[in-house]
Amino acid sequence: MALTRENWPSRAVVQTSLAAQFALPPLPPPMQDWFAWCRRMGTQSLVLDEADWREGWRGELTGAGAVDVPGLLAEMEGYRFILDQEASTPEHLVWRDAVQTGEWQPHWVVLQNANGDPLIGDISQPEVPVLWDYHGSGSWSPQPLFPNLRMLMERIEIDAPVPSDDVPSKILFYTVHLADLGPQPLQVLTALKTHSDYKHLAGASLLKLKHQLPLPLLVDNVSDAAKDYLVHRFEALGARVTVVERGLRTSAERTTGAAKGD
Repeated sequence: MALTRENWPSRAVVQTSLAAQFALPPLPPPMQDWFAWCRRMGTQSLVLDEADWREGWRGELTGAGAVDVPGLLAEMEGYRFILDQEASTPEHLVWRDAVQTGEWQPHWVVLQNANGDPLIGDISQPEVPVLWDYHGSGSWSPQPLFPNLRMLMERIEIDAPVPSDDVPSKILFYTVHLADLGPQPLQVLTALKTHSDYKHLAGASLLKLKHQLPLPLLVDNVSDAAKDYLVHRFEALGARVTVVERGLRTSAERTTGAAKGD
């Protein structure tokens, strides 16, 4: 039986079919963080407001966001895996793998998309750099967007409607500040060099930061993973970090770290 609108395969069928026929290279550890992050986001509406992406257009993300390897394969339907509609039946889906023709790289995975324009993770690198490209341009030549997957999770925002006054918000926004450098200030300042807001600083400019505390590390972001990463990273160096958890109408602050006298 040929494929028709009435018997077109569901996402679950596509996922099962691809998982049975294809495998991915080993995934770097940040991909497990990505799966966990996608589970927490669920079906919420997400946006990416980034100056270097799609000419600064604030894009609503329309991908589902994979929570496991089979889901990651399904995210590549239409990018790496092209359904052969004429050869396929509802019981047996036939796929063309764009890797075999050189149109797609085996280490590219689709993390998210905005109306078909994909955000691509490079799983050949430990930090999983994030690339992007326009869909439908005739060939894939993705451009760098973020140096690592963690930064993508930090920058994606929930496009949350403001609830009525009698409906409490369950959405938390996290703001993280570096409040004290602790007993190893030079190591903490060096660690700041990996943060996108401070990576351009060096020498005297970097040392001046110790007189500008508290330093923002994350501002009104919904990512638990990004918040936890920053807290654990700087706590491990003995620094003190403050975290503000804010709903749409409420906020609460907690302090972490172990500076002397606290």
